[in-house]
Amino acid sequence: MRKPHVRIGVIGAGLRMTTVLRGLLAESPESKITAVHDPDKAALHRFRSDLAPDAAVCPDAESLCSRSDVDWVFIGSFNCHHAAHTICAFAAGKHVFCEKPLALSLDEAAAMQTAQEASGRLFALGLVLRYSPLYRKMRALLDEGTIGDIQSFEFNETLVFNHGGYIHGNWRRHRHLAGTHLLEKCCHDFDLALWLVGDLPVRVASFGGCSFFKSENAHHAERIGPSPEGQPAYQSWPDINRISPFNDDKSIVDHQVAILEFSKGVRATFHTNCNVAIAERRFYIIGTNGSLRADAYTGLVEVRRIGWEEPLVVHQPVQGDSHAGGDAMMAKEIAEVLAGQREPAAGFIEGLRSLTTIAALDAAMDTGTVIDLRGTWAAAARISGDPLALGLSQEG
Repeated sequence: MRKPHVRIGVIGAGLRMTTVLRGLLAESPESKITAVHDPDKAALHRFRSDLAPDAAVCPDAESLCSRSDVDWVFIGSFNCHHAAHTICAFAAGKHVFCEKPLALSLDEAAAMQTAQEASGRLFALGLVLRYSPLYRKMRALLDEGTIGDIQSFEFNETLVFNHGGYIHGNWRRHRHLAGTHLLEKCCHDFDLALWLVGDLPVRVASFGGCSFFKSENAHHAERIGPSPEGQPAYQSWPDINRISPFNDDKSIVDHQVAILEFSKGVRATFHTNCNVAIAERRFYIIGTNGSLRADAYTGLVEVRRIGWEEPLVVHQPVQGDSHAGGDAMMAKEIAEVLAGQREPAAGFIEGLRSLTTIAALDAAMDTGTVIDLRGTWAAAARISGDPLALGLSQEG
């Protein structure tokens, strides 16, 4: 069956949205980018040159959303604009794909949900790891009872030094634009944690700070020296508005640890750091009958049952990379969503769960306290009707 022609309007034409749409158009060549808006002229020029030379340039989000030749609006703007741009698109009767995170606050999320319900349109959220064959294999193994009931787990996202430098040298270093580091960078990982466990955390604590990417540590770039291509250390990733990551004009951390206790008694720890030599995106889950370990960068899922001389069983559902094959699978499945052939793998409820958890963790870090989330989940349930949050609300 021939797929329908879908017309796409783009708000926010940065590198991430370029990657998303390049993959989507490869899977859905019938689709076409008809309009684009971005206040950054350099980013706009690069996007049109790379993907959509014939796309109309719109002066603002409102004019783009109102166009009759736009069916879906793809939002890749700064995180602080996700709510306003999503609401604008729904008000104009468009379907929406929004890059992660969902929003910066529960109030913004509530307004987005209200707009979606009024519009009756589809909403897909760019939680790309949900599409990864690696994590889908993990979920299948857990559902099969391979390691029994989950008791505890640890997970992490440690970023190789140039990745960390990229974050601390662009707009993502400002909370008012991007949200916290956990929200901007690690919301994928928390989404996965909640999905794999099938439960929500009720108590959290967290500690973190910015101790490396500060002005007095700029000598580390000189110590390492330029890349083989001649780029400065910590600044080899392309960035149109590049500044040194060793600046004091920021409000995010460069490392953070977290502790979570779930409603059914599972406990977990999380660790992120923006300046590492060995990158990991790893889960290590311990169950009553065995253990499971998986890393996005290796693409391996390792499982061993508890017992005498039990073998280590190794699966490799995908070659490793930072998204563990999620980009290619997301492109394929979002193309099918546009064609009306499936529902998105991640949407409003998934985004709200991750946002709620991370907001509590960052509040715990900022205040130095343990945060109880039961009341917050009750508020989230009123926004989304999330069955897990409703369950906690009814238990309370």
